[in-house]
Amino acid sequence: MNTPMYESMNKLSKGSYESMKGLYQMQSKLAEQVIEQQMALLSLGVEFFTRQMQLASEAKGYKEILSGQTEITSDISSKVQGIARNTLDIFNESRDELNGWFESCVKEAEKGIKEATNIVPVLTQKTKAA
Repeated sequence: MNTPMYESMNKLSKGSYESMKGLYQMQSKLAEQVIEQQMALLSLGVEFFTRQMQLASEAKGYKEILSGQTEITSDISSKVQGIARNTLDIFNESRDELNGWFESCVKEAEKGIKEATNIVPVLTQKTKAA
């Protein structure tokens, strides 16, 4: 093997490393955001339970309990919907980032293949001449 081949392989290795590093960063960001949404849901569950216990201890009749539960359920429901929308936005953003990452990897691979096809004929000619 000669220098152009080594340089080409080195460049390809560096490009692969950078691509994998970018994928890792995207995955880490996604995991962090999803965990935040899960924690928000967990907190919401604790809030729901706490509000139910507070209502049960303070209510003075079944009508008050019923209206309190309706209010709590409505409030918690809208918060769950907000978390679900946030989660969907996170996944959509992640999908778009992954598509961009994949397209850039394909372009880099195409560029590397073109470079390799330019080097191989040169190496073949040098080998025949020697």
